[in-house]
Amino acid sequence: MISKFLASCIFLFSAFINASQITISLLNSELKKNYSFLERSLSESEMRIATSSGKIFFTNDEISIHVLSPFEENYRIDGDTIEIHDVFLDQTQVINIEELDNFFLNLLINGIDENAETYSINIINDSVIQIIDNANSNLISFLFLDNQLNLIRYKDSLGVEHGIELTPL
Repeated sequence: MISKFLASCIFLFSAFINASQITISLLNSELKKNYSFLERSLSESEMRIATSSGKIFFTNDEISIHVLSPFEENYRIDGDTIEIHDVFLDQTQVINIEELDNFFLNLLINGIDENAETYSINIINDSVIQIIDNANSNLISFLFLDNQLNLIRYKDSLGVEHGIELTPL
């Protein structure tokens, strides 16, 4: 009887340990999934919260982001350019990604490299990975729920805080 109890405890403990470990490999895999998103941003200077929603799609060589509200916009990241299409105004703009120098966008496109010298990686606990840009201390937090990427938090260069809730499609 005691041996069955101990065996059950060991099994449950090992299942708990294995189920709660997050890794950079898991994060990279999760960053390449298709999602619907709800993004909230807080501008400290204006003291207001803005909300947008949409969908993000990954293919082998391109990322497509379709913002559905509050204004319909489409972003297509392909190679070293990002194409922005404002659907309402029917205007398109193409920007070289290097000109943006956006830490978050670079991680989204290239993934996270465990051996990178330009940023530090901290696995805080069984549900949070933080990436810190060594050049200017930008911090991006990736929060997991049941080993699935659930939330991304970061502050942009203008001081606006962003929280992006993700739902797999």
